[in-house]
Amino acid sequence: MTLRVRNNLAHDSSIHWHGIILPTGMDGVPGLSFAGIKPGESFEYHFDVNQSGTYWYHSHSGFQEQTGMYGVIVIAPREPDPVSYDRDYVILLSDWSDEEPSNVYAKLKKMGDYYNFRERTAGDLWDEIKAKGVAQTWKDRSMWNEMRMSDRDISDVTAYTYTYLINGVTPEDGWVGLFKRNEKVRLRFINSAAMRIFDVRIPGLRMTVVASDGQNIDPVTVDEFRTARAFNLAVDTVSLAVPA
Repeated sequence: MTLRVRNNLAHDSSIHWHGIILPTGMDGVPGLSFAGIKPGESFEYHFDVNQSGTYWYHSHSGFQEQTGMYGVIVIAPREPDPVSYDRDYVILLSDWSDEEPSNVYAKLKKMGDYYNFRERTAGDLWDEIKAKGVAQTWKDRSMWNEMRMSDRDISDVTAYTYTYLINGVTPEDGWVGLFKRNEKVRLRFINSAAMRIFDVRIPGLRMTVVASDGQNIDPVTVDEFRTARAFNLAVDTVSLAVPA
């Protein structure tokens, strides 16, 4: 396969083919596998496609991925697919901020909890002392200080900073996938977010994971899964209350 990428931006760019096995020089990571693509120039990627499944591509330059330079790759298998389904949807999860990613980065470099509104307060300290005593409270806080971390780090970048999208659609607008009663639907989940993992659940419905990172696996039925990669699910809609 030959893919020619032309950089029409004012800055260096690149495209990385996430999950695709290919020669090192075609991996699309500046400073590691190639020099990048200069403004106004093109680069040709040459590689054989020996895989099938769900993958994605994205820029590996600057903050370009965070500003939307990514997309889906679905490679159909040469042989009949072992997973049967009536409908097939790609679910591309991502995050978006109206604030320039470079500004977000600069603020976090100066103060790691700049956007974190869940840090402990003086009131929390008093509650901890009452619950655990002075010695244990001191020990717990000293442990985090020694690691130069906070137990609230997971909230450093949240929905205050980012809006979480499904196929580019906001939660307010709501992405819609159509299906009929008793159909089996294949959902190809991809996490293209720059700053977030996602816990995925369909209320009242169990899901069967049939592939991970483009590779078919022994089916596993779950109520919920966490994605930081590409997952394929086969969902039987028989248990949904779907209007006829």
